[in-house]
Amino acid sequence: MKRANLVRDQFLAELESWLSPSVLYHAFSGESDAYRLAHIERLDPLMQEPLLNKAMREWPERLERIAAERMELKQESKAVVRAFVESATAPSPD
Repeated sequence: MKRANLVRDQFLAELESWLSPSVLYHAFSGESDAYRLAHIERLDPLMQEPLLNKAMREWPERLERIAAERMELKQESKAVVRAFVESATAPSPD
């Protein structure tokens, strides 16, 4: 006979209620338009599923784009700092 795990069951129920379709869509797609997210929340579950599946499939590509943008920003910041340091340490023309 399998024993019920009330703590686990309560945790999973709370997690499922917190992870609404709009929260999942926002997490995977980055969508931040409140009206669009509310629309997704109101959709029939049969309509939500393809949207969530598509967002989940595209998530790795989204993460790669975010990583590339961060790397580009980091390189730009390094270039700005390097230019500032070089200009600050350059000998002054007398």
